[in-house]
Amino acid sequence: MTNKIISTGFSSLGAGFLFQILQACLNTDFLNIWLQLNLIQLQIALLAINAATLGVILTKIRDLIEKSQAGRGFFQSTKKQILLSLKEQISLICLAILLLTVWSSPVAKEYIPYIDLTFGSLVSGVFIYSLKILYDTVKSVIVIVDYDPAPPKD
Repeated sequence: MTNKIISTGFSSLGAGFLFQILQACLNTDFLNIWLQLNLIQLQIALLAINAATLGVILTKIRDLIEKSQAGRGFFQSTKKQILLSLKEQISLICLAILLLTVWSSPVAKEYIPYIDLTFGSLVSGVFIYSLKILYDTVKSVIVIVDYDPAPPKD
């Protein structure tokens, strides 16, 4: 589980860095300005969407447990992953607030070289990580919707 978080974090950070390089090549700062103005609201909206979607998933899981009489422990790992996803999103919101605060600080600008590249990459990475969480949630909805408790026919 920790390896997956680290892997997702580094891949998101790498993608964020590539977006910063692309932005520099195109001589624009649109993404940085857009993220500075909108990231926290977007993350809160993604958290709300994720929480609502997870509510639907948990309801469906509850129905599956009752129909199959599998017992409470049957979806324990799924429940742990759901909680982890919510914790990740809340942590990303806190991290984004911290990063955006430091990025806008005149003191930080004085002491951190390449501050726009550094913090642009970090903030873009946080946004990409948030999108990956949403993507994983959507995948779980598809798995639940496609679930057929009947054994496949040969």
